[in-house]
Order: sequence, then C-alpha cells, then structure tokens
Amino acid sequence: MKIQHSVIINHFEETGTTIHAGRNVIKLIDTDEGKVVVKRFRKPDFLQKIIYTFFRKTKAFRAYRNGNELIQRGFSTPQPITYIETKKYGFIDYCYYVCGIDNNPPIEDLTDRDDWNRELAADFAVFVAKLHSKGILHHDLNDTNVLYNKDEEGRFSFSLIDINRMQFYPWGKDIPLKKCLDNLTRFTGRMDLFQYVVEQYAKERNLDIESTVDTGLKIKTVHDRNWYRRKRFTNKLKKLF
Repeated sequence: MKIQHSVIINHFEETGTTIHAGRNVIKLIDTDEGKVVVKRFRKPDFLQKIIYTFFRKTKAFRAYRNGNELIQRGFSTPQPITYIETKKYGFIDYCYYVCGIDNNPPIEDLTDRDDWNRELAADFAVFVAKLHSKGILHHDLNDTNVLYNKDEEGRFSFSLIDINRMQFYPWGKDIPLKKCLDNLTRFTGRMDLFQYVVEQYAKERNLDIESTVDTGLKIKTVHDRNWYRRKRFTNKLKKLF
C-alpha cells in the first residue's frame, strides 16, 4: 500500500477520525487504497530531539521494525505499512506510524473485573509463553495493548499493539525466567488473576509450578509497590505545579 506522506504530514490535524487523543494522537484516515491507522507520536522535547536525531531510532521507526519482526516470528499485529519522520531545523520533529486496522477489543474487557474470564486468561498465558519462547519481550504488555479474538470453538487468539517498546532476542537464545515473569507483571493489578496466569504459563513451559508462582508473586509485589510509589510522587508533583 502506497501512502502519500505529504497528506499525513500537512493535513493530519483536519483529516480523519480521532480514536485516541493523549500524549500521542491516533487517527483513522482514508487513503486512495483504503482506511489506515496513523499514530502521531508526541513532539519530542529539546533533549529528545538530539537523541532521536543522532543517537537513537525514533518510536515510529521502532514500531514499524518491531511490527515486521513480530509477523516474521509468527505473531499478529496490525499490518505495518510505513513510518514517517519529519525534521525542523535539522532535528527530528513529529513522527508517524502507519498500519492496518484491527477492530478487536483489548483483553481488559474480560480481565479488568471480578469475574475475569478464565478461558481467556489461560489462552493468554499460553500466548505469552510462546512470545517468550521465541525471544520476544513486549515492554508495555498491559491489558490495553493486547487485543483478542474468539473463534467458533471458543479459543482465543491475540494481537499486539503499541509496539515501539519491544526487545527481540536472537533466535535460539533463551530469555532469563525472571525477565519473563517481570514482563508479565503489567497486564493486571489483580493478584488472583496474575497467579492463575503464571500457573498456566508454567504448565505451558514445563516449569515447576510452585517455584515459578512463588518467584512471580515476589516480582509482582515489588513491581506494584514501586508503581504505587511513583504514582503517589507524580500526583504530589501535579498538585504542586
């Protein structure tokens, strides 16, 4: 699919339908070859402009690269189409990631509640185990960045979005287990759901269930405690300023 970069760059504000507006803006935009999703990343500050211009790949580039790598390793994500980087005075300015559409809902619809779906949770555990076994860490693996679909036989499949923060290990190289369990901490704040998923994860990877769950719960406890501390600190700053 060929996308006219100039149309997106010059008419992003007034074109398309906004589906998310926050630090980043995501729009559904019509093109000559059909609808696409365009994510415009927040304009970098001065230090970030230097970093992205000279030292590090932009989030848009990483999302495009990671999307293609995910598909190559056998996982689903909205089809990467292109990425766009703009510059102002020689420095990186706005960047855009363009991909296909996935209208499936996020797993939070079935997990962020007291009667969370056990079938989805079990299939999600298997999905993450397969990600890790193929050397993939999604560093923002929360319940809004995993979309699900349910087939006629009741089995769940998943697709990943918000993919600019990922790590790919070389084929055949194992990810340390503690990193894998830490990677699982972000998808829920519920300890009962987390424990169930870790149990199913251990079964899928033929790990000792008791020791894996014990390690996972310790990692989760530390993660959540640190998260709440950062949240309280951030809220205090907001009140001051």
